[in-house]
Amino acid sequence: MNIYTSITGLLAIIIIVYFAMINTIYFLAPTKKMETFPKKCHMSTKCTRVAESNTRGYGLKPIKLKNNISEIQGKIKNIIEKKPRMTIINENEGFIHCVDITPFFRFYDDLAIRIFESEGLTNVWLQSQSRLGIYDLYVNEKRIQDLHKQIVNLE
Repeated sequence: MNIYTSITGLLAIIIIVYFAMINTIYFLAPTKKMETFPKKCHMSTKCTRVAESNTRGYGLKPIKLKNNISEIQGKIKNIIEKKPRMTIINENEGFIHCVDITPFFRFYDDLAIRIFESEGLTNVWLQSQSRLGIYDLYVNEKRIQDLHKQIVNLE
């Protein structure tokens, strides 16, 4: 058996295993539509939350803006629609649920955004959590840090 046959066989096995893995991830983590903002992070090692109490979200505070709820929600939707692997699953006034898919392994992560008025300002709370596993390698933290920065700069 020559080296090219061995390499071709090995590449075929790697490709088959990869597709089997991403299909397994897809079936183990079905999309369930969220109707409301989650009450808390269920596992702090795979969730980042910036709300009334933070889970990770290092250095971030809930966002307070002067625009009204519908304006802010429209601008946040524009931000989400520009993200290549992020899709809005459910939207109500003051709430957005989206799914972001990680690039290589295609893990599905849920992003929930709550937009509400309090003390004359529009508040924005964010939560991003992985569906599978016990640790997210800070993917959710990076997602929230990036989204937080973009939303703060809306005004």
